[in-house]
Amino acid sequence: MNAMDKLSLTSVNKGAVPYVEKSVEKLNWTFSAKQVVNDLVSKLSLMLYNFHQNRLTHYKRIVENRKGETIEMVRPVAAPRVASISISEQIWNDILVKLELFEIEKGYLNQHVSLNSLAKNIGTNHSYLSKTINSVKGKSFKNYLNDLRIAHAYTELQKDAQLRKFTIEAIAFENGFKSAESFSKKFKEKYDIYPSKFLKTLEA
Repeated sequence: MNAMDKLSLTSVNKGAVPYVEKSVEKLNWTFSAKQVVNDLVSKLSLMLYNFHQNRLTHYKRIVENRKGETIEMVRPVAAPRVASISISEQIWNDILVKLELFEIEKGYLNQHVSLNSLAKNIGTNHSYLSKTINSVKGKSFKNYLNDLRIAHAYTELQKDAQLRKFTIEAIAFENGFKSAESFSKKFKEKYDIYPSKFLKTLEA
């Protein structure tokens, strides 16, 4: 090998060194970035889990503290196995606790509450909420809502003389119904008497 060949080879090798170093640095940076991302994902998952557990504990504490404020709530039928409705036990318990809080706080008196809005409010989806109510309460969401409203009206009319002076339509609105007709119909179905006649018996 002559001097010119040696010079060319040396020049090539020296020129390749910075490229190799840069490639190694880039590879190390890539691995470091992936590690950082994995660490962040792990920490975020742990934070979300702890947040969920703390929130569930908070809801349970509120329910326990406010037990004495409940009206005659719709009691659940025997609960089926959670697996039978394809919902994890944690989600199941979370929904039940928040449903009880919904009843205690009388959220059903809101005329605009719906399956979707309630599901969003308690942090689940409408499918899980519907399945839970169907299984535990033994009825559809609509009937569950109407039964709570009717039970509330029945109780309040007996103890609130001022409420008894309202029109049937006003009483319906006060208890979450959008019309006097739907309120009277559901009241009759539940107690076998129309609210107008029920009011007369209370004033007799």
